[in-house]
Amino acid sequence: MTVPDAAQLASALRPSITRLYLSLRRRTPVVELTAAQTSAINVLADHGPMRMGELAERESIRMPTATSVIDGLTKHELVERRPDPADRRAVLVDLTDHGRELVERIRLGRDVALTDALANLSPEHLEALAAAAPALQALRDELDHHPAQTSAAVDAKTAEN
Repeated sequence: MTVPDAAQLASALRPSITRLYLSLRRRTPVVELTAAQTSAINVLADHGPMRMGELAERESIRMPTATSVIDGLTKHELVERRPDPADRRAVLVDLTDHGRELVERIRLGRDVALTDALANLSPEHLEALAAAAPALQALRDELDHHPAQTSAAVDAKTAEN
């Protein structure tokens, strides 16, 4: 078996991954949150309380952007700021009970939408998706653990090709 070219595979996967995300987002409970806010509450749900700098790093955003995202979530009473017990000068952000409930509702809605769609696929497609699940998780981990490239870096890479 030949190893696929990474650039060609990226071009083939990107439209499907993007559409899958958008389809799931449309089929979940109506939430007046931006994509950045939704991402932030998911990071907090998965990793627990953290300092604003850690959230900014995990989301590959700048501190002012992270602050703006958390300010919006605080207004919706989905997150709270509190002193860091390890360093009283620092502040931790964490989900409120309402925030945790919202994350669970969103995740449940997406699970239901995926389950319904999967139930309509052929056994061959289900087997292929099951086999691809570990590779998709590895791809997600790779993207999560490497900071996003700046626009200048992307432009330079595009010019090389």
